[in-house]
Amino acid sequence: MDLRDVAADLYGVPPADFVAARAAAAAGADGGLRADIKALRKPTASAAAVNALTRRDPALIDRILALGDRMRDAFAARDRDAIRELTRQRQRLLQTALRDLDASPAVGREVEETLQAAVIDPAAAAAVRSGMLVRALESTGVESVDVSEAVAVPLDESELAARPRPAAPDAEAETASPSEAAPHESASERRERQRVVRAAERALERARSDADALDDELDAEVDRRADLEAERASLDRRLQRTEAELAESKAAERALRKRIPELQRAVREAERELAEARGDAP
Repeated sequence: MDLRDVAADLYGVPPADFVAARAAAAAGADGGLRADIKALRKPTASAAAVNALTRRDPALIDRILALGDRMRDAFAARDRDAIRELTRQRQRLLQTALRDLDASPAVGREVEETLQAAVIDPAAAAAVRSGMLVRALESTGVESVDVSEAVAVPLDESELAARPRPAAPDAEAETASPSEAAPHESASERRERQRVVRAAERALERARSDADALDDELDAEVDRRADLEAERASLDRRLQRTEAELAESKAAERALRKRIPELQRAVREAERELAEARGDAP
């Protein structure tokens, strides 16, 4: 069994059981594989939800992701009717996927963003299909989705061979001409908007990096807590044994103390008998 097989099983367990399952998997591995397993990151809540959905309803995931090629073809052909119909289908399928999601609204939004990204970006689709996401995905609709740090085990080259084409995030925006989309935007305003977008993207990457670092730190602390709890359990058992031995020792001490008067009387009686035998008795 290689790392991909281990990860495929590991990212199918509930998030609450991930750390324990990872430790168990690492304990049963050898050498470098053990280190690689320990390095696997715990998925975020939204990534875990997508992984679970991929396993629970793969047919629904396939239907959602199958819209990607059809939508790209419709955009390329500028087929407005097809774009509108495919957009409606996408929303219905996403609503179906999110309907039974037992998660907070924030997690639900990240799950929806991840599936949206997978629809318009082949690399993101491959990441979702892998069932090994460690964080949510997001697409700007302009640049390719970066999945290099989003999947526990790097995707195969064949899965990433087809590079995505830029896709419009909104069907109506795609069908409008540049002048219709922003009739009053000057060159300076466009540059400023692009600057703001780039700044927001950099801020998002920093936030994701900080979140990943915090997640790793949390995993380490959870592992440390598990070690301490195991040590505490061992000390509790040792304390129980010591308390039992102490109770036995106290009982033995009491029994011995009770014998002292009897033995003292026996000593005095023996001394008296010895004195009488020697003729020393008064």
